[in-house]
Amino acid sequence: MAYEILLIGLDQVGASIGMALNDAEGDVDLVGYDPDRHLSKRAEKAGAVDRLVSHPRKAIASADLVIFSLPIDEVEVYLEHLGEKIKDGAVILDTAQIKVPFFKWAEEYLPEGRSYIGATPIVGPSSLTGGEAISDEPSADLYADGLLAIIAPPNASESAMAVAINLASILKAAPFFIDLHEHDAALTSTEELSALLSAALLQTAAHSTSWKELQRVAGRNFAQATSLCSAIPLNVFEKRVILNRQKSLDKLDQFIEELQDLRQVLAEEDGQSLSDYLKEADHSRRSWIRAREQSDWGSEDLRPAERIKSPGVLTRFLGVRRKKPGEGN
Repeated sequence: MAYEILLIGLDQVGASIGMALNDAEGDVDLVGYDPDRHLSKRAEKAGAVDRLVSHPRKAIASADLVIFSLPIDEVEVYLEHLGEKIKDGAVILDTAQIKVPFFKWAEEYLPEGRSYIGATPIVGPSSLTGGEAISDEPSADLYADGLLAIIAPPNASESAMAVAINLASILKAAPFFIDLHEHDAALTSTEELSALLSAALLQTAAHSTSWKELQRVAGRNFAQATSLCSAIPLNVFEKRVILNRQKSLDKLDQFIEELQDLRQVLAEEDGQSLSDYLKEADHSRRSWIRAREQSDWGSEDLRPAERIKSPGVLTRFLGVRRKKPGEGN
């Protein structure tokens, strides 16, 4: 009998996961749903799903694995109304960039016997430094050479752990475990804060008395630096920040403190302090890119996950692996 996977949310993340699963070996039935009809049809055309349903309630009771790839504020509604219908032994996996709300809702709405786990896919290093325009199209190899952050609750089941670790293998990504609150704090620093600073930079210019002139002379650097404030749909980003309000405030406070330090450095007349500051920033960025390219984290407190190699466990809890180049259908 086929292992049934229900993908709720077929954005770039969800559809890319579906495409990778579809490229894998094993008897898997991929069922998809997205409230956006355009995303549903795109995913179906790309081969991310075997079939679509008009609502997840039509497939939730038979799914062995449910993967959420929705804006985090939308997940609660589905867990609240469909949680009781999820079959005993099923695993629920969420891919949203903040996990604390999902863990809270899973504890509240999922009956006993259902397992849940968080997994955040992270793109490979080529996506960080490539000069090409960023695409929102799904791809089976979107996370190849990337990472999969696994956030497990204290009572995580063997099946949930196996699903997350083997999903990383299917995505061609390296799995690692991270604490729930550390994960959300880290993603707040790199995602939420980046977009908030982009908005603040734009507003600083827009509120200037010379805004008219600034619009004429602003070039690529300004356009790129301010692009993040409109990269995510505003209603989605606003709700995500509100759900993650305290961590966002904490990171803004840290940035304000760093700006004050930078101002003090700039005020020193010899210029050496500014040179040292900029060199340190450049070194930090190069070190980060190198670590991502080489998967060399040194003393970073990341716990590498051992892949589960037992064929029986693979078959039981996910049952698939990515096909090697040249293998037939």
